[in-house]
Parts: sequence; C-alpha cells; structure tokens
Amino acid sequence: MQKAIEEIDSVVENTIKMAKMTSSMIERSIKALADSDIKLADDVMSDFEIVDRYDRCIEESALKVLSLYQPRASDMRTMATVLKCITYLERVAKYSKNISSAVRKLDGDVPNEFIEDVVSMGNIAVNMVNKAIDGFIQRSVDGFDEIQDMDDFIDESLTNNRESFIAHIKENPASADDCVFLLSIMRYIERVGDHACKIAEKVTYMVTGFHTVIA
Repeated sequence: MQKAIEEIDSVVENTIKMAKMTSSMIERSIKALADSDIKLADDVMSDFEIVDRYDRCIEESALKVLSLYQPRASDMRTMATVLKCITYLERVAKYSKNISSAVRKLDGDVPNEFIEDVVSMGNIAVNMVNKAIDGFIQRSVDGFDEIQDMDDFIDESLTNNRESFIAHIKENPASADDCVFLLSIMRYIERVGDHACKIAEKVTYMVTGFHTVIA
C-alpha cells in the first residue's frame, strides 16, 4: 500500500512540474509577442520537448498505478484527472510553441493597438491556465467560476478583432501577412482558453466527484 501511495504521489508531483512548465510557456509566448522578443520565442519553442517528455512519462506511470494497484476512489479520480489533464497541458504547450513561431514571423506591419489587443487576450488565457493549474495543485475549485467569464471574453475578443483585422487588410494590403499571423495567434489563444476550461472541469471531478461543464 505504501508503494502505491509513493507512486501516486510521484505521478502527481510530475504532473505539477509539467503544469508549471506549460504555464511558463504560454506566459512567455505572450510576453514574446508583447515585447517582439525573438530570443524568448525561441526559448519557448525549445521547451516544448520537455513538456512532451513529461506527457509520455506521466501517462506511462499513471497507467502503471492503475494496472498494478487498486486505488481507492479518490486516488482513482486523481489518476483519471492526470491522464486527461496531461493531454490538455501538452496541447497548451503546443499552442504556446505555435504562438512563438508566429511571433518570429511578424514584420511590424500592423498598428500597435492590434498587438495590444491580442496580448490582452493572451494574458486572460494565461490567467485561466494558472487558475486551473492552481486548482489541481491545491485540490480546490476556488476561482473556477471566473474561468467561464474569461473564456467568454476571449471568444468575444476573437470575433471583434477578426473583423477589425479583415477590415484593416482591405485598406492596407501590405499588412496582410502580419494580420494573418495575428489571427492565427488569436485562434491559438482561444484554444488555450478552451483547454484551461477542460482542465478545470477535470479538476472539479477530482475534487468533488461530480462532472461539470465550464465553457
């Protein structure tokens, strides 16, 4: 029984490490956009391999726990949550990598307010991810009610900004490439927000034993 507890604790500890690395990646990718920091964008892209390794190792360890031991109900929910959350975290990390890749391609052919609007969306997504991760670490759903509102804000911003960017392209064809890259970044940010909602849903199940929908 002690061996099972130790392995469950190890799985949780590594999931937290993966989550913190993922949080750092999305936060730094948005900062790279805000500061036009190519070096920072490169660092984010290189960190994806670390998250990818965590994903594979944690999945293997969690499945080992489930196959070798008979976890109690709360531990079973924890392992089920881990297996779902590492998938969402890996995707957030991949979107962070994609954002950073797009940052490297921007030429500065769009108004600063366009960048600022996208950065504002990104910072909301970072907040969502951090709230969901904190819930996993603390085994708490405190603050999860705010995640829905933040997701709605991102969705609305995506729609409004998309229309503004398309109108700008029509009047300023030379800015088309940068606007397209920013549109891609906004879409990645929207997906990050969706995955933060999914993580929060699974954490809610882990903590309460009940399924819920946040989105």
